[in-house]
Amino acid sequence: MKTTKLIPLVLALAPFTIQAAYNDAGTDYTLAEQRTHVWNEALEPVELVNSILCFTAQFNSVEFANQGPYLVLADESVCFDEDKSGDSGQSSGASNQTQLMKAVSTVVRESDSDPLRVSVWLPDMGQSDEGEQAIKFKAEIRNGATDANPFGDFTFNFDFFDNFDQNNQSGGGEVKTISDLDGQIGFTLYEQGSHGGNQSYKQCASVVMSEDRTTGVALTGMEYSGQYGSGGQTFALAFNENRVLVQSTNGGFDDLPYKSGDFATGSQCLSRTEFTSHVHRYDLFDISTGAAVELNSGFPIRYDSTGNGNNDNYGFIGYWGLWTESGHQFSNGDTVVKDNNEQQETLTIVTAPGRLIKNTVNTLALTELAGIDFNYWDDDVYQDNSFDQWVVNYSNQQFIKVGKLSWTDNGPSVTQLETPIVISLSDYDSLYMYSEQLGGEVKYLNGEDSITYYVQTFIDGSQNGDAALPNNGTITLTCYDNCPIGTIDDQHIAQYWGENSPFETVHGTAYQFTFSIDGVNALTLVSVTSGEAVHFDSSVTSSSLESTPHHWGLRTGPMVLSSQSISNPWEIYDPNVVQEFYVWETGVNEWNRLTTVRNESGDIVSFDRPIQFSYVHTTNNDRNGDAGDYTNQTFMLNYGGNGDLWGIPSIKNDEDDHYRAAFSIGDGVVMGGSSQYVIKAREIEELMKPLATSECDALTLQDPAVAVPTSVTGSADIGSMPEVTGEPSVIAGVTQ
Repeated sequence: MKTTKLIPLVLALAPFTIQAAYNDAGTDYTLAEQRTHVWNEALEPVELVNSILCFTAQFNSVEFANQGPYLVLADESVCFDEDKSGDSGQSSGASNQTQLMKAVSTVVRESDSDPLRVSVWLPDMGQSDEGEQAIKFKAEIRNGATDANPFGDFTFNFDFFDNFDQNNQSGGGEVKTISDLDGQIGFTLYEQGSHGGNQSYKQCASVVMSEDRTTGVALTGMEYSGQYGSGGQTFALAFNENRVLVQSTNGGFDDLPYKSGDFATGSQCLSRTEFTSHVHRYDLFDISTGAAVELNSGFPIRYDSTGNGNNDNYGFIGYWGLWTESGHQFSNGDTVVKDNNEQQETLTIVTAPGRLIKNTVNTLALTELAGIDFNYWDDDVYQDNSFDQWVVNYSNQQFIKVGKLSWTDNGPSVTQLETPIVISLSDYDSLYMYSEQLGGEVKYLNGEDSITYYVQTFIDGSQNGDAALPNNGTITLTCYDNCPIGTIDDQHIAQYWGENSPFETVHGTAYQFTFSIDGVNALTLVSVTSGEAVHFDSSVTSSSLESTPHHWGLRTGPMVLSSQSISNPWEIYDPNVVQEFYVWETGVNEWNRLTTVRNESGDIVSFDRPIQFSYVHTTNNDRNGDAGDYTNQTFMLNYGGNGDLWGIPSIKNDEDDHYRAAFSIGDGVVMGGSSQYVIKAREIEELMKPLATSECDALTLQDPAVAVPTSVTGSADIGSMPEVTGEPSVIAGVTQ
């Protein structure tokens, strides 16, 4: 298998870099390329275009010239930043499912000297508050990138639609390279569209520079109008090898101060050689050989969604569950198809109303908690609709509420408390919290000198690796706290605990539960007391849960194998007594439930769990040479393969409204519980460091030689999407 990238649109100010090798020449670590781009607010109008071109680079277009329409499953998350949303911290699998987007493409080239013409149809870019969106792309690539012109020569049109059935266009745009200026290169951009029919926007740019990209000027701008108001911002840029001068104004291009001879107002000088780096994606490599760490995290499947006998819809099954392009609901015993080297394998769907999760206990001393934010829920949260979670810190030997966190469309918003509130704990009380930094649930047993956090493994019935259960997969579990009843109906969802809750009301009593990977109620927790499977009744819906403490689902308290000796109920939280326990998660959401597959031999297919390990950040490990407030703090990191490493908190930059990792790790830092890995950044965003305005005295703001476009000159007039049957030709950038 091989990958071929389309010609990317490299921003004028972004140096293309491939970092130095680690260990021996020729290792995977050494050969792993790094993609670096510079971000600045003035460059935002072209950021979407870079994301789109990154996305279409997964289509491997050159390989399919003149071969007719072909199908692509592309990974959107590689190129587009994911929105921060309220599902963070609420469930074991709410935000980790692999989601591949279906696209159809055709590539035509009449001869080696003729342009490469690429057409792309994206029928479903997703459903959001703004409605459906489908996109058509048309690219004419006349010349590829060269040393003299790293942009190449192309015209790229894109049109937005609500969907391809009604074909109502909602906007579009155009990117064109500049190729007719002697000794200069560059590009122009124009895009306009609407959001939900209530808000319209426009953004445009012209960037012109010397062929060696050492000097240049640019104009960029954006404006919006609608029921929520109107506004806009424009920027002028001039740059040389070492400096960038940026001027901005809240108005149109004619309002830029330099137009009237004022080069100082609204201007900022930035370094083109000194940067602060923010890494978006990392990969892990074997510390001894430099080989890339590979995981079997899942694979694409096809299925029949209409009952016509054609497996013409696509999905992805993996460790985090099942995703389908149509949101199809499967039942036990349904079948799907896996394509494997031109052979088809029929797989049988296995579902359960929840999932059993094994937790291996880690501890962190209270003395190491300074600077760590915890999220906490109590009755005050459920009775006050003005916020969603408490923010808790550990200070002066106490856990204290320091803020109220609310989830908004733009991410989390925290209101600091004028007077912090101490959380009062009685003897043997347990405090349940969540920490993004520590990878999920956190518990504290009053009187202990440490908190506990966990490495989690889904029990999928495969009996492989850490997912294996003793006694051939049939176990009895004992619960002492937050022990669920059997069937949970509308009368058991109003409260988090006590009466009208899903939990038994007698605390400190040992309740027994059974779980088996086979037989009746396979892969389902069953209450011995009630004889019922622990699940939500079909009468409970998302809407009925919306205003309850259980709208994200339900999790039990810790349960231990019946062979585990517990003298007192509170010992369930004592890491000196219990080093491994299980919890059951259930709910009405797909991520609260188990969905997996059996192969043709009847065995449940095994997927690799993401690699989890604790990491302590230091200044020596910091990519920018300063760990700051995160010095010697502990983080639970997770690696899912293919650049997907998570566990580093994101923080919002108030100046540009962007979320970025709180810190970035340097290349070659040793990782893993046994120091068996080294890390390398794969995608890096760089911010230019600010300088005194006088440092840019040699630069002059001026209009670029090519005017900023005020409309498009063409469109993505590529007609209706061709019908393509059979398996995808490219999946996540890899030709099959």
